[in-house]
Amino acid sequence: MIVWVRKLLENWVARGFFALLVIGFVFWGISNVTTLIGSNTAVAHVGGQEIDVSVVQAAYQRALNQASQSGGGTPDLATRRQLALGALSGVLRQQLLQNEQRRLGVVVPDSAVRAMIDAIPSFQTNGVFNEQTFNQVLEQNNTTPDRFIGEIKDDIAGQQLLGAVLGGVAPPDELLRQLFSYIAEQRFAAVVNIPFAAQAQPKLPGDAVLRRFWQNNPAQFTAPELRTAKIVILSPALLAPKEVVAPADLDAAYARAEAATPPAVPVRSVQVISVDNLAASSRLEAAWKRHADWAEMQAMAKKFGASAIELKQAKQMEIPSPTLGAAVFAAQPGQVNGPVAGTNGMYVFKVTDVSASGTDAAALRAQVLQSLQMQKAQADVAQDVDNLQDALAGQTPLDQLPGSLGLTAVEGTMDASGNAADGTPAPIPGGAALKAAIVKAVFAAHAGDPAQLTNGPDGSYFAMTVSAVKPPALQPYAQVQAKVLSAWTRQEITREAEVQAANLMQAVNQGQSIQTAAKAIGASVDMTAGFTRAVPPAGLPAQMVPVLFTLKPGKATMQQTDSGFSVAALIKTVQPDPAADLADYARLQQEMVKELQNDAGESLLNGLQARDKVTVNQKLLAQIYQ
Repeated sequence: MIVWVRKLLENWVARGFFALLVIGFVFWGISNVTTLIGSNTAVAHVGGQEIDVSVVQAAYQRALNQASQSGGGTPDLATRRQLALGALSGVLRQQLLQNEQRRLGVVVPDSAVRAMIDAIPSFQTNGVFNEQTFNQVLEQNNTTPDRFIGEIKDDIAGQQLLGAVLGGVAPPDELLRQLFSYIAEQRFAAVVNIPFAAQAQPKLPGDAVLRRFWQNNPAQFTAPELRTAKIVILSPALLAPKEVVAPADLDAAYARAEAATPPAVPVRSVQVISVDNLAASSRLEAAWKRHADWAEMQAMAKKFGASAIELKQAKQMEIPSPTLGAAVFAAQPGQVNGPVAGTNGMYVFKVTDVSASGTDAAALRAQVLQSLQMQKAQADVAQDVDNLQDALAGQTPLDQLPGSLGLTAVEGTMDASGNAADGTPAPIPGGAALKAAIVKAVFAAHAGDPAQLTNGPDGSYFAMTVSAVKPPALQPYAQVQAKVLSAWTRQEITREAEVQAANLMQAVNQGQSIQTAAKAIGASVDMTAGFTRAVPPAGLPAQMVPVLFTLKPGKATMQQTDSGFSVAALIKTVQPDPAADLADYARLQQEMVKELQNDAGESLLNGLQARDKVTVNQKLLAQIYQ
């Protein structure tokens, strides 16, 4: 049930269902799982009680439907297994809590269930519970009133049980202060960039210098091993585009797909700023209408204590406020609208895209055609693979195989990275996985080995022979002289920039200010904004941030970048004051409380699991998702 709740919470309507039902723990795994023999329908036992497979099957089916409707199609076996394990975990977790609730005598009054359901906005019309709306929303979410009411009752009981366990969980003040000091400490640095492009070009070296560089750096001038191979591929993906589908078959399949496809639903992408007072919302609206971009609006929203969110391809029912949803779907794209009063404050918004979910007719027909072609191709491959195997067993050369087998043939030279001799990708047909499998097989074979049929990815087969192997070899100096000169020049420029950066860093670390040291070499100094361990400033290499948090003011460090070297000196540190930043301190406290509650909830469930001796019939569980 809790797995179902978590899946359901992915849309805004269902979030409204459970706004008052949040329990302070998530994620719990099953350990010490064994296979139970001797029961036909019990997929698990908890404290001696049987969990019927139908209960887990129902939870799994809901999760599977949710996954399929999200646009990913039918999940693969590994995903289905994870969905089944999640469904089982949720059912076991529910049973463990119910066992403990009964042991402690926890009772949920009907009035409490009624009050909670009445308070859910998604079931209300004009602020009052509406039974017709209640039934419609539950039907849209593939559940029944009895099941939903039962789950509400279980959740209330769970809150009573877990509230006693989690209610007193709180981090020590000293731990909070230390964490806040670590996370929110700000540092300011001065940065000097020494780019490669600013270095003078070195004098052209003599031929002897370049030859010595060529000899001392053979890895830079060694051609990789090359192999020449003949390859034949039997692949449904390569064969499918050539398959001919009868118009009548296409029309019939399209009609079935069209009937099974939900109608297109209007969707909109919208940027929304939610603020709790009219004055602030009006100021934000005015700034937005003066053509402030979304990044600026997000920064302004934070300053006003507002929330800035962006919804992508949202249906009207997925927008958290009915009033906002109606306004969004009535607005013109590109215009700033608001303030709009909602249940949680004022909204200012801009619609950025208008479209519809679902597949249009042309796209659906193309998908159906591709599906039929793939089915025919798979059938042809299954029929041809035996004939191909027989031909290879009879030592038929690859270039003499029958043309009726639907093969794709290619011949060429490649390296172990799948590139041709000129460094461009070798034109091996098929997807990336098939290409990688072929290259791996080519470099695992020996020259002259007979062709053997190999299973490839996605139902494909291939066979190949290697006719020549050219081992790695140092390229002749005369052939790569220009490349040697370029590499030598790059090395000399890098060394010069590194020496300049090292001298600058040493001068600062010996007591000179970075401004004075930079002026001596004609470099400019840039000051960073205040930064924390988690949020590095723009323009500063990320690797320098941890180092700067180990330095004392006035000390420097350096780092090579793609374009040169950066030298940064720590200018000052600013220790955070919880009293001056109550919002961030409170946010950290809430996060710590949540983490500790998660740990406490997990410990409780692990203890209940150990006490009630959870066992699982793995064979019966596998039947759910296979």
